[in-house]
Amino acid sequence: MKREGVLGAAPTALSQRVCRVIGPLLSAMGLILLGTATARAQETPIPNGLAAKYPGDEGIERDPRVLFADDFETGDIKEIVARWGNGRHEDGRMAPSDQVRDDSPGRRSLRIKFGHLYTHFKPSDQVFVRYYMRVHPEFGYPHHFPFLIADRVPTPWPKGFAGKKPAGDMFFGTALDAYSDWGKLPPPGKWMLYTYWQGMKPDGLGKYWGNNLVPPQKELWERGRWYCLEMMIKANSRPDAADGEQKFWVDGNLVGEFKGFRWRSTDQLKLNSFWLLHDGETGSSISNDKDHAKRQYDVWFDDLVIATEYIGPVQGRPKAGKKIGVPSRSALGTPGLVLAKPGKIVFKEDFDGESPRFKGGRLTAGGVNGSKAFEFPRAGADTFHLFSATVQDSTTIRFQLKPLTDVTQAQVLVWSVELKDNVRIPLTGLKKGQWSDVEIRALDLRVGWDGEGEGLDGKLLDNLKIVFDGSPDARMLLDDVEVRE
Repeated sequence: MKREGVLGAAPTALSQRVCRVIGPLLSAMGLILLGTATARAQETPIPNGLAAKYPGDEGIERDPRVLFADDFETGDIKEIVARWGNGRHEDGRMAPSDQVRDDSPGRRSLRIKFGHLYTHFKPSDQVFVRYYMRVHPEFGYPHHFPFLIADRVPTPWPKGFAGKKPAGDMFFGTALDAYSDWGKLPPPGKWMLYTYWQGMKPDGLGKYWGNNLVPPQKELWERGRWYCLEMMIKANSRPDAADGEQKFWVDGNLVGEFKGFRWRSTDQLKLNSFWLLHDGETGSSISNDKDHAKRQYDVWFDDLVIATEYIGPVQGRPKAGKKIGVPSRSALGTPGLVLAKPGKIVFKEDFDGESPRFKGGRLTAGGVNGSKAFEFPRAGADTFHLFSATVQDSTTIRFQLKPLTDVTQAQVLVWSVELKDNVRIPLTGLKKGQWSDVEIRALDLRVGWDGEGEGLDGKLLDNLKIVFDGSPDARMLLDDVEVRE
């Protein structure tokens, strides 16, 4: 197995469950073709794609089949991050660059060194992503490169999913990545797909790191050279069908093709997110690289297009010379497009009345807007059977919390009558004396101590309890509770 670590961090009170970095695990599952998938590879070009209709990619962003596009010709790094939605660019990790390939239709690319951009697009059952990429001539082994993702409850930032087999109703994704054969191949190695889905195989210790799908290849990855890369995922047609696919092309040649995937267990899960990632580390060797300390880890990206059909390499030149494209913007901010809009209110409590619908505490002054709030001890505040909602994509729980003393962690508990178990959602980042907004999508609620049991999709939600860790005299304020269907 390729080494896998914590993929992404969420700057929110609602903690993301992530896994620690572990060393490489050599197991029989290191290189797989999978019991549920067949694979074949070829290096022959396929017919021209969308790019053939737009010389130099000029105007390709206006094609109705294009979901997102950025040629990095416009804006400083803060503007680029803003239109994508999220990015890690501090300490010079990412910046516009004047390094472009000889046949580039533009003047700029984007340099990334251990950073990322993250965006969302209109959900689709089949998605192609094309981009140009070049690694430094003295590049070593990477940790991870870009991911194409289906996320049932997308967030503005990349979630942590390392080391876990995803539920079929919540997540799947693949990176077009580098395979080093644990340092046996010269860096960066060969092309491969690095895949997470409900049918993935564990390593020898039972952990679920991304499965490596490495097709036969004639050539290794050449450092210092620009490549046109394209990857595709096609979801299975029915929840019970294993007819999903994924492919990738290098310079317009089909190199890897894998079939037979049962990516998802519900057709509500669709491809909707892309992570332009260069993940690595400088503190230790990757793939036992004895020259790791001497390596240069800059990576350049250019001319990215996400579409529902095959795109292909840039062809020709723009009519007016060098182009300045019109970049897209993250679709997550478009209400109802990527994430379902919360529905009607089925429960609301602002604690301004005299009879609160929560137990375990008391009314007090000091609410969010200067009104009342509900003060409760560490044993918790709860409400049971005063509302009823059937969990669906739009079901949302919102409230505000304010610790009056230092607390280590709070936790939301929901009891599922149908599953006869508790949901436990940890809340971190709460600060003494400060109100924190908490929003939980009910689809994220899964039973079990580890939160990896069955989810509440389609099941009853009729109770809510909030507890926290702290001293015996610790108190917390609760205000503006709302449950939307």
